Amino acid sequence: MTEQEQAPQVSWKVLERDAGVVTADGSEVARVVEVVGDRVADIFSGLVVKFGPLDTKRNLPAEHVVAIWPRRVQVDLTADEIAALPPYQEPVVKRLPQDGFFKRLRRRLL
Repeated sequence: MTEQEQAPQVSWKVLERDAGVVTADGSEVARVVEVVGDRVADIFSGLVVKFGPLDTKRNLPAEHVVAIWPRRVQVDLTADEIAALPPYQEPVVKRLPQDGFFKRLRRRLL
């Protein structure tokens, strides 16, 4: 057991960008680009990972994350399974105009 494996695991909230992604067989194959989740509600959705700087960002769901340390994350997938993950798509955020829906509705009704 390595010194890093003996270190206590941490919350997904302190996982560092560029942390190594270690596969089920112990190989480090990718890097964390982003952590996906809602920090306020403490909901961890997954990771955005890349094999290299020119690779596509891939969405790695939280259910495949086995353990988290600040600079490393262990997953239950192989390198081939990570490569087959779907590309990451930024969430769509629709913003209402400043006055908002209800203010506009109220003006129309009055």
